[in-house]
Amino acid sequence: MIRFGAPIFWLLGLFLSVSVMATELASPEQLEKSLAGLNETLKSDFDLSMLPELRALRRDAQAIDALEIVAQTLLLEGQIRQQYGDYQQSLVLHNDALQLAVEREDLALMAQSRLAIARLEMDLERYNYAQRSLDDVDQLIDQLHNKAQATPYVAHRLLLAHRLWQGYLYVLLGSYHQAVAALHTEDLVVTGTPELLDKLLLVRAWALLKLGRYQRAQPILNQVAQSNILIRNQRMRIRFNLLQSMAWLQAGEFQKTLGTAMPALMETFTTRFLEEQADLQFVLSNAYVQLGDYQQAHLYLKRYALSKDALNFQKRNNKLLQLESQYALATQKQQLSLLEKDNAIQAQEIFRHQQILENTRLAQQRGALLLILALALLGFLYWRWQNKRYLSLLEEQVKQRTAELDERNRRLQALSYSDSLTGLHNRHYFFSAADKLLVQSQDVSQSTIFCLIDIDHFKQINDSYGHATGDVVLQQFAEVVTSQLRAQDELVRWGGEEFLLVMPQTDMTTAQQVVERLHNAVAQCVFSHDEQPLSCTCSIGFAAYPLRLADAQLASWEQVLELADNCLYRAKNGGRNAWVGLKLPAQPLAMTFEQLQQNMETFTVTSTQLAG
Repeated sequence: MIRFGAPIFWLLGLFLSVSVMATELASPEQLEKSLAGLNETLKSDFDLSMLPELRALRRDAQAIDALEIVAQTLLLEGQIRQQYGDYQQSLVLHNDALQLAVEREDLALMAQSRLAIARLEMDLERYNYAQRSLDDVDQLIDQLHNKAQATPYVAHRLLLAHRLWQGYLYVLLGSYHQAVAALHTEDLVVTGTPELLDKLLLVRAWALLKLGRYQRAQPILNQVAQSNILIRNQRMRIRFNLLQSMAWLQAGEFQKTLGTAMPALMETFTTRFLEEQADLQFVLSNAYVQLGDYQQAHLYLKRYALSKDALNFQKRNNKLLQLESQYALATQKQQLSLLEKDNAIQAQEIFRHQQILENTRLAQQRGALLLILALALLGFLYWRWQNKRYLSLLEEQVKQRTAELDERNRRLQALSYSDSLTGLHNRHYFFSAADKLLVQSQDVSQSTIFCLIDIDHFKQINDSYGHATGDVVLQQFAEVVTSQLRAQDELVRWGGEEFLLVMPQTDMTTAQQVVERLHNAVAQCVFSHDEQPLSCTCSIGFAAYPLRLADAQLASWEQVLELADNCLYRAKNGGRNAWVGLKLPAQPLAMTFEQLQQNMETFTVTSTQLAG
């Protein structure tokens, strides 16, 4: 009785455990609800912390073969990774979603996937590929209408999204009239899609402002101002304020321009929205020009140039080169996979041959059997030797190609960090190495000195002697300055006739001595080109980092560089051929950075004071 009952109880327990596992699987309705919640959250912002939840939802959908939900999670994860610059993985996820849509013959899902790929291609500035994807979406929408495969709501939502991104592409290409024509909503049903409509209206207003038609853009902005998307989505709020400030600027309302653009710019400082930050700085610069405040206009124009340079550097070096190298690596992996498959086929052929020899052995005498076994062993050893030799050669080729790729990346980085005329490091190098240069600057007595050096009347040299002579003067100037520096000092060509000198672990007294020596060396040097003697002078402004302000607040190195630029401005405004430094007390200042800017005269030391 005991022997018979034990298997029954074991089978009953197995049945119950399988039943429990089956009941734990989520239903399609639950997964749809979870997906809708994630979509609602992503309307506010793309957050990396949502990736684990997305992947868990994808696993649950795969468990019950809910392939449409799987594809939707792939698209959402691809959009999140795209926002954070992981373009290679984003493209893989979008293509996986497209493959699922093709397998299911789901036209609506295929259109969604193509739209996602088009948006990715726009970020990569591959506009021809983006247009091809949008053309495919247009054809898929026509097929949806003809076959009635999707609900009217889905078809209208896809049509609205297609017009949004087609118009956005036209704006990127500078075809503003085409953008305005594409971004119309007269024949669309927009009920249930307010966020898409608001985005489309903002892009339409953007195109109108690019054409200078602020009278037509302002009613559109007034309509979007009532939308909840500006409360929930930070980036859309910043873009709206940017467009509103552009409208105020074109309308001549310059104080309203400042009142709208300045808070929006402050909001971008804690975000990754570098493009909007640069555009807001450009708007502020134009507004200050119109108000006659040329110092503030110059300040924001320089900040705009810095932001634009950083944005361009990020696009070209961090996106395209990274994507190119990742594609090359993926190609190598595919080639290795094909070679491994070839080896497996060869192994199968050898195994089949051994089976034939084994069958033949049964019909042979003992002597023939031993001979066949010996030959088989020799053949196997030869195959092993050939296989090892082939794998060794393959590994050597992979190492060689990897070394070539590393060398190429090293050369590209060296080119992007060097100034071709003077041989000095350039502004891009400083941005990448700033943290390393400042890591030891924790003590005010041994701080890092930022010196901005500008050649006086350099434009007159170019106008009088030609740009070739100007280039030679720049080269000789860099050599003269470099000859006066210490081993730890770093000279960077900042732009045009302006240079940045970084002196780490230097107190203010030593800095004045170095600057005075450098200033005199330039003034005493005779520059020449084609045996024409030239003389020139320079103006210098410098300040020390770190700088401690009120409430133990530490100024950033960008702010210290801005103070050095203000000192340079004072040196040039005072007649040029001079230097002005900011000499602060050792203890923290009881003032904010803005107050320090207004009271710089109290703390400046000049070359005329030192001479006196």
